[in-house]
Amino acid sequence: MAEKKIDLSSLKSKGFLSQRQENMFSMRLKVVSGNLDAEKLRAIADTAEKYGSGYVHITSRQQIEVPFVKLEDAETANSELEKQGISGGSAGKKVRAVVACQGDRVCRNGLINCQDLAYRIDEKYFGEAVPKKFKVAVTGCPAACVRPQENDFGVMGTVKPEILEENCVGCKLCEKACKVGAITVQDDKARIDPEKCILCGACIATCRKDALREEKTGYTIFVGGNGGRHPRQGRKLLELANEEQLFSILEKTFEYYRKEGLDGERFGNLLDRLGFEKYLNVIGCVSHDENLL
Repeated sequence: MAEKKIDLSSLKSKGFLSQRQENMFSMRLKVVSGNLDAEKLRAIADTAEKYGSGYVHITSRQQIEVPFVKLEDAETANSELEKQGISGGSAGKKVRAVVACQGDRVCRNGLINCQDLAYRIDEKYFGEAVPKKFKVAVTGCPAACVRPQENDFGVMGTVKPEILEENCVGCKLCEKACKVGAITVQDDKARIDPEKCILCGACIATCRKDALREEKTGYTIFVGGNGGRHPRQGRKLLELANEEQLFSILEKTFEYYRKEGLDGERFGNLLDRLGFEKYLNVIGCVSHDENLL
């Protein structure tokens, strides 16, 4: 009987990564924003015991991998997990699953609903073909737990504070709460240095006299970052963008990357090669501190 031929490229597209051991694979599973319910976790644990070595690996990008899956078991293991609603993670020249912190659903510092935003971005773009891998991160505040500046496209929740002088009693709680020295109290009134303010909202949260409020909450966007052998910080594209602006920029970014990117070229390298100004013109953005055109 002829031996069944295994399509290795098909396996890789489903998230199977070859190990150093011959005919062994690490099965990468798709996890959006680091969240899995208990039922799916049990299914993954069962798969790890049945087809792997009885353990899972949690990656630096909130994904789960089941190592030591034999080549002959790969398709069966994948099929069984898909029946539980668990799909393979992307690998190769594709958009990867979105990573995110817990945002304002859980974290007291969270300014935006990171989980909801991550799911919507992932639903629209996950697994799409691009010149090289493309990573997206969503973080709830400038503490930047998921390091949006180190992703091809990073989103950070931010808030612009506004002082209501008539309510300020000069207690200095906001001055003490600000970790970057952007607030000083002069003549019993708080003052904000916009050049120092990182839009974290700590001053608003600590005020007990309603002297500080949210003037605007939005998304700060970073582009062109990556880790790896040659890590680079992404450039700040826009501060306090609204949701419509965010999705418009993201869509135009993908269009630009697909059209102009060379095969195997990361997005940040494309920005270097053709110049940042060309990208700004294409997406209709002037700079990080100005509004969209």
